Amino acid sequence: MKAWVIFERLEERNLDFVGDYRKAAAESVADYGGTYLTVSFENPVVEGPGLSSGPRMIAVKEFASREAAEQWFDSPQYRAARKIREAGVTNRTMIVDVNPPAYAHAQAGTSGQGERPVMAAWVVFERLEERSLDFVPEYRKVAAASVAKFGGQYQTVSLVNPVIEGPDIGDGPKMISIIGFSSRDQALAWFNSPDYRQAIEIRRPGVTNRALVIDVIAPEYARQRTAS
Repeated sequence: MKAWVIFERLEERNLDFVGDYRKAAAESVADYGGTYLTVSFENPVVEGPGLSSGPRMIAVKEFASREAAEQWFDSPQYRAARKIREAGVTNRTMIVDVNPPAYAHAQAGTSGQGERPVMAAWVVFERLEERSLDFVPEYRKVAAASVAKFGGQYQTVSLVNPVIEGPDIGDGPKMISIIGFSSRDQALAWFNSPDYRQAIEIRRPGVTNRALVIDVIAPEYARQRTAS
């Protein structure tokens, strides 16, 4: 099963390191067979606690497995890259499984096999608190129908999301769900639609979520490194 490493930049102090860091990080990712999926600088929080502006940056890198992601993060190459940036920023970093859910395949009428279509925007849900999960069957049905109506695709629902870097290092969110859409406007239209608002009301008593909207744009410096 593939895995994503998700970086959320919580604080910026000095960005003079960026050029050197990008080069060192891109080389380390390539060495371990990873791929940059996105580096997004506009990440508004549309639900839940936290600043409305969201993290200053969100970056996502894909690896062949959770083990490969862990090996890369702890490698001498990437440790050297982390050393370059540690004085300039504070990051929160998580590893998540890439596991599109079966109920979403059924709703969309697909098997879930093959490559996921490229989406220009993601809505990222982090489940911060669970009170009761009795709502889940009804919520899944209503939410999946609303996603399909707006042309969305579930990218993953991950239940093991350890925070491996940052001030709250430890277990991480109880669930991370990521849904892709053709554009940021379409993602927001879905999130604010009556269809999905019905789903929100179903789950609201049971959990507290944080939801962010991010762009899916692979950076040019990573594409160049991958091609070389």
